[in-house]
Formats: sequence, C-alpha cells, structure tokens
Amino acid sequence: MPKNYSAYVRYILINRALSNGGRASLKKLKEACERALDIYPLGTRTIEKDIELMRKDSNLGFNAPIEYDYSSREYYYADPDYSIDKTSLSDEEIISLVFAAQLLEQFKDMEVFRTFRGTVQRLIDAAEVYAEGMGKGLQDKIEFEHVPEVKGSEYLDEIMESLSENIVLEISYQSFYSDSENTHVIHPYYLKEYRNRWYLIGYHDKFEGIRTYGLDRIKSMNQLKEHDFKESGFVAQEFYKHIVGVTALDGDPMEIKISATREQALYLRTQPLHDSQEIVEENDQEVIFKFHLIPTFEFRSQILGWGDQVKVLEPAEFREEIIESLRLSLGRY
Repeated sequence: MPKNYSAYVRYILINRALSNGGRASLKKLKEACERALDIYPLGTRTIEKDIELMRKDSNLGFNAPIEYDYSSREYYYADPDYSIDKTSLSDEEIISLVFAAQLLEQFKDMEVFRTFRGTVQRLIDAAEVYAEGMGKGLQDKIEFEHVPEVKGSEYLDEIMESLSENIVLEISYQSFYSDSENTHVIHPYYLKEYRNRWYLIGYHDKFEGIRTYGLDRIKSMNQLKEHDFKESGFVAQEFYKHIVGVTALDGDPMEIKISATREQALYLRTQPLHDSQEIVEENDQEVIFKFHLIPTFEFRSQILGWGDQVKVLEPAEFREEIIESLRLSLGRY
C-alpha cells in the first residue's frame, strides 16, 4: 500500500489517465499531479519512479501493465481493461480495512469530522464491498460498541481553535443540578473525552480556579478575542495524575485497598482502573489491589458498579462512604 498521501494521489491520477484505453505523455501526467497536489514544479523523475513502482513494486501489488509508445511518447495500459481500482486485496488487508472503517463509522457524524465525512463514508462503503467479496460479509461477524450521538460536539471546532490560539471563551452552561443557565468566562486549557462525553477544562475568571464543563451541557459559546488569556501553569498530566475520570478534587491522594473476587480480578488485571494499581496479595478466594489516588465520583461509581464482586478494605472513611451508599441504595428498594 502507498506509504504517503501524495504518492497515493499520483497513483490514482496516473491510473485515471491510462484507464479505459487512455494515453498520456509524461508532461501531461506531471501537470495533472501538480494541479491536484498544488506542488510546482513536480519533477518528471518522480512520475517516472511512480510508474516503475506501479509496474513492479510488490508492496503496492498493482502489477500495472504500463507500456510506453516511443512514436507518440505516451504511456498506456497494455490491457485496456486494467485499473488499479480492480486490484485485489489480501484477506488480511480486507480485514484491517473493515475494522478501520467500522471504527470510523462510530464518529463520522461528529462535527469535528465534517470536512472528511464524504471520505469516511466512501471508505465504509468500499470496506463493505470488499468484505462481501470474501464470501460471507464480515460485517455480520464483527460488532463494535455503539457510540451514541455525542451532544456538544458542534463546539469542538471552536474549542480547538481557542485552545490553539489561546482565546478566552464565554459559555452559557446549565448543569444537571440547576434549573437555569449561567454564564462563565473560561480560559481553555484542555479538552478531555471520558466515556463518550467531551469535557472542557479551563481557568474560571470569577472563581479564580480550574473548572470542568461537559460539552453536552453547554447551551451557547462565544470567543472573547479581545480578552487577555491567563496562564496558570496548568499541566494536564499532573492535574489528572491521581484521579479516575474528569472530576478533579482538592486534597491529597490516599492509599486505597480493595478485595476482588478471582473472577473480577481478571478484568482488573487486563484493564487497570488507574496507573497506580498494583496487586499486594492474592489467594484462592480473592486478589487485593492497592491504588494511590483521590476517590472521585467516577472511582466511587466504578466500585459500586462491581457490586458484590469487590469490597473496600481501607481506608476506613472511604469504606464507610461505600457502605453508606449501599445502605441508601437498598433503601430505595
């Protein structure tokens, strides 16, 4: 397969000129590639090398039957029915293509990808055609996790521009715990995705501190280009070093130990909950894990979500918090 975009475009243009009995001089091929790539001048040696690679390069796999007519000084396909579009892919390449296409399909409608939406859809369609060509369609045997529509993604372009250019943002925001919208002036520092939701992290003028805002709760947004941008020394890696999720809390990290059943421990081994996770003890009945972090809402939710498969051992205050949550939960039944 082509190793870079420019080469891929040149192969397509050469193929287009020579397909269906077409003929083209080296000058004509060179000019077509220059226009498409907006590269002036493009060396004729580059086009000659492309033609040679299309003929013989085993990695490309085109084996293009390109011939040269010395009388007219034009290139042509010896087989007028040949086209690189008809070149077959290996089973391994098809499987890789299908996986990539199905993954892209989950995100194709996000605003940030709107420029490439047509390209992504063409890739998806091509992958389905190739998969069908293998016999039983792979799409019937592969299922990716469905990613729901991401609310707030329409603000991603504006936020990324603000992050890049250090532009202050004014947002109208309605939290889950409020009946009305409030206006906030934010100096954006970081954009973070967590469990199919996007979050904006920045310095809040009024509160004089770092705050986190879910994009799905933003009602409107304006760039305040006339405002001076404030740098506060924010470093994302340090800010999130001791937490799970997006809710950063004040305080020092603590050592937390939990006991997990052997079955649940298998999941924790293969998908650690936090970088600090380590096994401190295990036997035939349980595995004891240790974490060094601040117990955020997201961490508590994860512990509670495992139900009777885990048990908090220490510290005592966090253990009591989990017990109280379980009591309240039982009370609702």
